[in-house]
Amino acid sequence: MANPNPNPATRFGTAGTGNPSRAKQKGARDRLSAAFLNDFADDYEANGKAVIETVRGQDPIAYMRIAAALLPTKVEVSEDPIAALSPEDLEYLDTVLDPAIAPEEKLKVMEAHAAAAAGRGK
Repeated sequence: MANPNPNPATRFGTAGTGNPSRAKQKGARDRLSAAFLNDFADDYEANGKAVIETVRGQDPIAYMRIAAALLPTKVEVSEDPIAALSPEDLEYLDTVLDPAIAPEEKLKVMEAHAAAAAGRGK
């Protein structure tokens, strides 16, 4: 059966209000995920690496599914990773990446690092 109300704005409730239980569903899903991961970690601590090796040997497909499910789906970077580098790290990267980076791009990186360092009071 086709969706009688395909409009996303009104699909989950009256126009403009949405479904207030959606936030509760997300919160419940987050709590369930956290509980599962805690239980999984407890099981690993109790039974150790041998169980993982057994699963890998007996059912490699399940092993890969578990590994993929445990990987993060999104990575958030809270600050500019270049700005967090020390001058020594930047000098090392300069020597390693020198042939691969065009001079104008290198200048942009160095200027961004200098501006970030100035903003942090260095």
